[in-house]
Amino acid sequence: MHTAGGMNAAIDARAAREAARWMVRLQGGELDDAARQALARWRAAHPHHETAWQRAEHVCRSFGMLPPPLATSLSMPVLDRPAGAQRRAMLKSLALLIVAGPAGWAMLRAAPWQEWTADVRTARGEIRHLALADGSELSLNTASAADIVFSDALRLVRLRAGEIHVATRPDARQRPFVVRTSNGSIRALGTRFTVRQEDSLLDARTHVAVAQGAVEVRPADGHPVILQAGWQASFDGTGTGAPQPLAPHAAAWLKGLLYADATPLADVLAQLARYRHGVVRCDPAVARLGVSGVYQLRDTDALLDLLQASLPIRVRRHSRWWIAVEAA
Repeated sequence: MHTAGGMNAAIDARAAREAARWMVRLQGGELDDAARQALARWRAAHPHHETAWQRAEHVCRSFGMLPPPLATSLSMPVLDRPAGAQRRAMLKSLALLIVAGPAGWAMLRAAPWQEWTADVRTARGEIRHLALADGSELSLNTASAADIVFSDALRLVRLRAGEIHVATRPDARQRPFVVRTSNGSIRALGTRFTVRQEDSLLDARTHVAVAQGAVEVRPADGHPVILQAGWQASFDGTGTGAPQPLAPHAAAWLKGLLYADATPLADVLAQLARYRHGVVRCDPAVARLGVSGVYQLRDTDALLDLLQASLPIRVRRHSRWWIAVEAA
């Protein structure tokens, strides 16, 4: 078990590179008994080596990459054996993560390359609906990215960024259906549910809302919790918050709609901002104004005009990328 101090300790760059090479070989199933013994000797040769290895293991757990023995025990996928440029890129990225430590992981989780290399993704303002190989349905909200990894033992969706909605179907092979985020995993129990990944420089949390059936929420380093239909909760890597009643029309985005019922203007604008590029600022003087109505998300400029027509506010367009909403 590694300590908090170990996780925050400075890592020798050379040891980080060597730990990354060992981990990629382990990920690819390339270590026989002799090589595993060599890895054990390397770890014991210097305290820097063991610290780097512990950090490598922590990186893999946090970013959804596990060596085969651990992956099998937790019903999670492993990385395919990389080759050539892919292998070099993986080594470089893993070494960088090992050196960066927890303080730098939030920034790296949010890096664009995670979205660019995903199996499926949406642009800002785009909503996409997909039929999966097992008959389940997957919908991606604006600026979202996910990997789809179906194996003989598991149906996995790895959410890299944004928000998804899943409607599962019974599986002839009875494979579990799991959504994994940077905070842990959500296992479907015959259900329709939404998962949103919220990463920032200061915090990383996953929000789960269950419309039908139930899910098992399992933080990476916490206890599992069953969340029933009609409830929502958020969790980080260590635990799950108290469940709250599911908000009405929580999944309205599936139809490209935004519902508001005496909703504070600041909250409406925060939702709107997810569907357009640039910045949308709200003057605190009007932030608490109540908004009610049903709005189309596909045209955020028209939505802003409707808000301006129905509320005592002024929408100032400093540019296409900078919107300020203030008192009229």
